[in-house]
Amino acid sequence: MESTDRSPRHMTTLGGHIIARESALIPRLYHDEALLALISRITHLPAVPVRDPLERHVLNTLHQPGDTHGAHTDDYPLALVLFIEAPHNPAHGGLLEYTPHTTDLTTLDTDTARRAHHRPGDGYLLRSDTTAHRVTPLTRPGVRRTVANFAYTTPDRQQALTPSAAQLY
Repeated sequence: MESTDRSPRHMTTLGGHIIARESALIPRLYHDEALLALISRITHLPAVPVRDPLERHVLNTLHQPGDTHGAHTDDYPLALVLFIEAPHNPAHGGLLEYTPHTTDLTTLDTDTARRAHHRPGDGYLLRSDTTAHRVTPLTRPGVRRTVANFAYTTPDRQQALTPSAAQLY
């Protein structure tokens, strides 16, 4: 993608506008006041829903060898990522690689980058606008990584920084 130094995106996506049309549960969970309060307490930021329906809540699925969600930072400051499916073996790919406190995507190729393996039912909350991150490619057939990603912002950050959501979703 142009906005992320041509980092690859090989995945199947479902944008928030479709999810909102087809599901009552996901939008209700996304807007849940208790969840927003918890995110605000953890991050010390006044977390609010994103206005753009494309990016509020999305599904991303990696399902073939080589599928990846390449190096990037997000337009909005907070991402709550919930795992629906994930490779059981870290050697099969789908790992989160991240470098906190930087938007420099090249740091993901250094020893400062961290890796995390997740299982179905796991989740993480990421300061996604100031953490370079990516998902490692799947390495074998028959494994999948499907996540629900809830993007949150702050009252002063309602405008997306790049057109990447329109390209993805």
